[in-house]
Amino acid sequence: MKRKKADIASFFRASGKKTAKAKNEDEMEKKQAESEDEEPPESSNLNGPPDVSERLIESRTEESSLRSGPSGSPDSHREDSDSEREEPPTTSGGPSGPPDISKSRTDSPIQPRLKLYPRTLQGDRRRHFQASWYSIHTWLEYSLSQDSAYCYACRHFGLPHTESVFTSALGFKNWKKATFRDGGFCGHAKGEGHTNAMIAWKEYERADKADALLMSTLSKEHHKQIEENRAYIKSLAEVLLLTATQNISQRGHKETVDADNRGNFLAILDMIAKHDPVVKKKMTGPRNAKYTSHQIQNEILDTLAEMVRASIINEVKESEVFSLMADETKDLKKKEQISLVLRYYYAGAVKESFLHFESADRLDAAGLTHKIIQVLERCGLEYKSNLIGQSYDGASVMSGKHSGVQARIKEVAKQAFYVHCNAHCLNLVLVDTVKAVPQAECFFALLQRLYVFVSGSYIHNKWLNIQKEMYPGAPRELQRLSETRWACRHIACHTVLDRLPAIMRLLVEVASENSGDRSIDARGLLAQFDLQFIGLLVICNKVFGDARCLSDMLQSPSLDLCSAVDLVQALVQNVQAYRDESYFEGLWREILNTAEKCDVEVEPTSKRKTKQSRWLDGHAVMSSTGERSEQSMDTFRTSIFYPVLDNMLNSA
Repeated sequence: MKRKKADIASFFRASGKKTAKAKNEDEMEKKQAESEDEEPPESSNLNGPPDVSERLIESRTEESSLRSGPSGSPDSHREDSDSEREEPPTTSGGPSGPPDISKSRTDSPIQPRLKLYPRTLQGDRRRHFQASWYSIHTWLEYSLSQDSAYCYACRHFGLPHTESVFTSALGFKNWKKATFRDGGFCGHAKGEGHTNAMIAWKEYERADKADALLMSTLSKEHHKQIEENRAYIKSLAEVLLLTATQNISQRGHKETVDADNRGNFLAILDMIAKHDPVVKKKMTGPRNAKYTSHQIQNEILDTLAEMVRASIINEVKESEVFSLMADETKDLKKKEQISLVLRYYYAGAVKESFLHFESADRLDAAGLTHKIIQVLERCGLEYKSNLIGQSYDGASVMSGKHSGVQARIKEVAKQAFYVHCNAHCLNLVLVDTVKAVPQAECFFALLQRLYVFVSGSYIHNKWLNIQKEMYPGAPRELQRLSETRWACRHIACHTVLDRLPAIMRLLVEVASENSGDRSIDARGLLAQFDLQFIGLLVICNKVFGDARCLSDMLQSPSLDLCSAVDLVQALVQNVQAYRDESYFEGLWREILNTAEKCDVEVEPTSKRKTKQSRWLDGHAVMSSTGERSEQSMDTFRTSIFYPVLDNMLNSA
């Protein structure tokens, strides 16, 4: 019977007729050839049913979300299609394959889309890979060098040592059976190992996306915190800059929360916090994140000072040549501080910029020279070739010709020409003038004593009330006399001369109170306000006024040496003109008018002449010790006015 059936089949083949099974196989091969010649659009599914793994993932993702990785046995791929068994797979412990596909799970699947893929003769036709398979099987990878397909999920997320043609080095390239329902891509997708690998891949993508979202959120919060910190530190710096430029103190005696006055710095910050939520958040935050301690304040001030210093140094370097001015003074702790100022030409104008001040450990010429050179070297200034001038006061340690600071610096900076400070010279002239005339020295001592007397709380309030009654506008304060800037004593003389009637009234009222020491001091000061005092007040107001104008001009940054000489000569000419008798007559009339306004006696009262015994003739002094001589126009001019002018001219 079997032989009979075989003969029938051979008969049909010989006669050109085909059985039903043979017809079905021919129809399938024909459809395969048509699908290879014309690639269907990605939305169509002409090559078979959708990927089975995609449908299994949705149902098993929640179940396997807590797993650390995919599970499966090495035998999970035994149900692969016959096409996969045609090429023996290789076993490896990690991702294998050609170099032009993904290397790790951080890479995306390599899916090149070409207009024309390489064709291979398989069966009776030349077949090739199709790009439409990517949309059906998202796990597919294609290697151009090997002309093979690989499984991205199994290569990177499958169990190690798993046997499959899609993870082997050669890959899958049997395009004839690629779209079979039970073989090729669909057969591989049905395997348990591939399904677990797909689940692990999707879990990895979800976790990676969650990490990315978390990192993005953390990054945004971190960036927001950075911006808030920068805005807060900027507010702190602006407040410190405000207090520094306004020359007001930053800190208070007690900066606790319950203190009445916490200082200017914290008070201004509290005011800003009412209108700025960022500052308010930081001020009410942790104590170690407020950045308001005195150490932080000093660090911010040092940073701001360094920024200003760097700007000055850049300007000096651009101008190349510069000159140096230095002086030392004592701070409140009686510690010597040396200050350095640079003078240079920049942007079409002469500038004088304060560079640095530092405590001076040694006050001798060698120590001061070393300190100055050290600061210049620290700032990176070429003082040896670019320093062309130096100016100090007249102290021997600074201006000494052989071993002073100016001589020592000139040894290393050959072009550093020394100029004695003209403003300091003028100050020395006024000092010598006052010391040479005893009446003038006593006059300024009396002005200082008057300032101390009026500074008392009771007297000061009375002084302000009297001014409000006698003069319109705001009351004036008496000026303290400076020991170094004698030209500024013009302000004290001008204020006393302008408010002399009010001062006289104040002294009279206090003297009549009989209140102990205050009354005694008022009577003593009132007794000194005579015609000589008013004359010295008018003269010093005039002479020191001219000297103050010259002092202000000599301290101008735009002043040069030639202009300074011309200004000094102009003052000398004015002083010489004051010796004219006609000028003094006008000045004497002003003195008399001021005395009359203050009810000061112009003509001295005549005293009864004491009769001297003829036995003591030539052997006794008839005047008391310290008695003032009677003042008149001629005696005042010869004994006070001319000596003051002559001493100024001689010192100049």
